Amino acid sequence: MNVFRPLVVAAAISVVLAGCGDGQTTAPTADAEATAIPQLIPRVAYLVALSGDVQVQDTTGLGQAEPGARIDDGRLVIVPAGAQSDIQFGELALVRLHGPAQAVVRSRAGLTNRPVMEIELQSGSLAATVDELSTADVFRVRSRRALYDVRGTTFYLRTDEADRLAVEEGVVAVLPRSLDVPALLSSVGNDEVIREALFAMADAAPTVAAGRRVRVTTGAVEASEQLSVEVDRAARLVQDASDEERGSLVEQLLEAIRATTGALPGIELSSAPADEDVAARLEAMQAAVLLPASRDPQSLSLLDDPEAPVVEFTLRTVPQNSRIYIRGEYVGESVYRGLFRANESLSIRVTKPGYRERRVQIDRARTEVITVRLDRLPPSISAESFLQAVRADDLGTVRTYIQEGGSPDVRTDDGVPAVVLATGIVPALSGRVPDLSYHREVVRTIVTAGADLNVNFVVEGATFKLLHAVVLAGMAGFDVPNLVELLVANGADVNAIIVLDGQELTPLAIAVRWALFTGETEEDIVRILLEGGASLDVAISFDEQLLTLREIATQLIEQGEIDDPQLIRLLRQAGAGV
Repeated sequence: MNVFRPLVVAAAISVVLAGCGDGQTTAPTADAEATAIPQLIPRVAYLVALSGDVQVQDTTGLGQAEPGARIDDGRLVIVPAGAQSDIQFGELALVRLHGPAQAVVRSRAGLTNRPVMEIELQSGSLAATVDELSTADVFRVRSRRALYDVRGTTFYLRTDEADRLAVEEGVVAVLPRSLDVPALLSSVGNDEVIREALFAMADAAPTVAAGRRVRVTTGAVEASEQLSVEVDRAARLVQDASDEERGSLVEQLLEAIRATTGALPGIELSSAPADEDVAARLEAMQAAVLLPASRDPQSLSLLDDPEAPVVEFTLRTVPQNSRIYIRGEYVGESVYRGLFRANESLSIRVTKPGYRERRVQIDRARTEVITVRLDRLPPSISAESFLQAVRADDLGTVRTYIQEGGSPDVRTDDGVPAVVLATGIVPALSGRVPDLSYHREVVRTIVTAGADLNVNFVVEGATFKLLHAVVLAGMAGFDVPNLVELLVANGADVNAIIVLDGQELTPLAIAVRWALFTGETEEDIVRILLEGGASLDVAISFDEQLLTLREIATQLIEQGEIDDPQLIRLLRQAGAGV
């Protein structure tokens, strides 16, 4: 399938347009006036739906995205994790960015006044549906390693360590990132020999047909990418050449084109496994309906365009992070804002584990904000039974309680939080041996359920926080580095302060103070705390002096008391010895 040959017509139109000034009209005949060829305009890109905190770059920097807003050429769109954003190009294409993702939108007239519709996917993934394109249209997706040219299809692309492309309908051609055939056709004018060579080169590009799932690595396109850069350089030389130079430069260009043509079939498209999530996203795009779009490229917003009768609809959920479905399709969490045709009906479903699902039917879409509140499901397991299960390391009961929406922040009668109870650390705080034979998955389940890891609790008149207590147990020689790592990774404040022996201490200050008085350093714990952002600005008393942890660490490094290279590197990154 020749993906690029229809562009000959587009180039011919551009030559006609270039020869006609804006004010030129066709001379009338005796019978009737001939119709002038209309000036081609870009397929304007609009943001038509979003969920989460989507941002768009403008001339002043990053700002909050607004449904209906035009996205000008070169604008960066940032979609956070768990969110998504829909971008529509005229009435021809709809692209859905799935967060986390970053993409640059290209919507401009090309070198020959041909509209270019392009998404430069810098990270993350997208799904798209593209209508049948005219000969004057170009739609493509550019990743960090390849250029995907589309001629009417539904497809999915993800880029990370490699590109993964899934085509549901139509055909996608895979080319090196720098091989812009339409631009090359424009630059060589009417030289038929070069144009035929360019068409032959385009024909050599591997294609992905409907039903295929492929993986494209950097190495797969490396050789052809280098050659395509040479083609572009040679084409520029021909474009700027004098009549005397042109002959030899054309031959150099043809040689570069032939070399690239021979390399393109070598782009290895290895098979990629099917993915249920990708299949669902492709199915959603097949069902997507494009909104009526402005044909005036000066229109700033679809909401202001009388030719596009659409309204903005906003849905918020209580509690946060509830999943939102519209017409059975997942559209994001917490907040959804989108454009719909006026008078369009909407079926809405909102869900969240531990809460009763809500369904809402909107008979007519209109500009409004709807808040959907979910009722918490009463857990079949009581808080007391949950605490008993924690004491007994009963993982099944603990998981059921959490899955049913039970709060992980319940306390025992003497005020010990469930997460603290689960660690078995309490006896260590009163001078006894802690019970560290706890079920680690019980702790992990409670922690990842959102338990407050920075809450205070009291043992024998002293106030503690869990991370401080675990570090104290570690200083006493108990095996707790994995527990410290779990707490830090899930939001325990490494710079929180408690008061012990009249001193304000962070977890790191406890570890350093213990090392100074005993001569023993638990380097694994110190390393985890430093990697978690622990500050060295806390001061403790040592040798009747008040010294910061930075000053103490600097002295120990200079004296050779700390010899672990990784620990020294972390301390220096935190400001010691500098």
